[in-house]
Amino acid sequence: MYNSTMFGTPVPVNRRELKRAARQDLRTARPRVWKVTLVYLLLTTGLLLLLNLILGNSVTYTRDLLATLLTTDDPQLLMNALSASSSPVAVPVFFLQILLQLYTVVLSFGYYGYTLRRSRGEETSFGDLLGGFGMTGRVIVMNLIVLAFSLCWAVLVLVPVTLAMSFLMTLFVVGVSADGSAVLLSNQIMLFYVVLLVVFIAAALLILFLTLRYTMAPFCLADQPDAGPLEAVRRSRRLLFARYGELFKLILSFLGWSILSTALSLLVSGVCIGLGCGFFLTSGSLSALTAGLWAGEVLSFLLPLPLTIWLKGYYTGTLARYYCAVSAGEPRPANEWQMPGEGTRPF
Repeated sequence: MYNSTMFGTPVPVNRRELKRAARQDLRTARPRVWKVTLVYLLLTTGLLLLLNLILGNSVTYTRDLLATLLTTDDPQLLMNALSASSSPVAVPVFFLQILLQLYTVVLSFGYYGYTLRRSRGEETSFGDLLGGFGMTGRVIVMNLIVLAFSLCWAVLVLVPVTLAMSFLMTLFVVGVSADGSAVLLSNQIMLFYVVLLVVFIAAALLILFLTLRYTMAPFCLADQPDAGPLEAVRRSRRLLFARYGELFKLILSFLGWSILSTALSLLVSGVCIGLGCGFFLTSGSLSALTAGLWAGEVLSFLLPLPLTIWLKGYYTGTLARYYCAVSAGEPRPANEWQMPGEGTRPF
């Protein structure tokens, strides 16, 4: 039912069936998915949060900025607070953050590999999370390739859109200024900026749609590590040929849960920061403001954590099931012909 044809329109994948199977995995897989996901989140997001609190750079900077905003309306002081360096060791911290991001990328690949094996009914363990460290170079190169190709699509979409909108805006302003009053000019420019915002939102959605072709690259590399990172990206493009709309709908079906998770984090963080600002205004204590910021960072991670764990396992498991579906019975290209979707385009 899931196999795609060699040429022509692929057979549609049953989205509801994939999601039902992913939910079933959450209940039956051993070790339990929530335990593995919890360890993964603690080793990635939790570790980044801990180091950020230990270093205290962003908290200190945000505290000083909020304190300035709450106690003065002097534009010069506000500009000084905005431009102030957050730490005298900014360069070492910057490189440490890069290393942590690379570490997170590799550990995330291990989570993809674990999810793929789990979805296939294979034996899994907590050690699967470390699977990416045995092929760190290939994992990082694959992500760099995906990033480079995504940036190429962004440039191809945004540059023509920006030039076209700039040209149209110039014509629009010249035409209105020659024929209308200042009030009419102001109203028309406001309308034009609304249109401009809509156009750029549409361009962002188009970029997202175009970069969906690389979604299966981590699963491809985890499934066939010896093929290399570039082939994993190419294979992802082949597997998703003529399926971008289908995958977009699948990802979009998780949008509500993602918005809920983000809203909970922002709500908790906002309440904590608001309480800290309130205590600061009544007592003048910077410690209260600092405590509010710290509590906001910690609680915005801990309180929505059950939902985050469930959603991470559910979403990644559904993508793994989708990969298994579209790769089942995948036709292998012979030397004399080319797979559809491969083409001569570099990305």
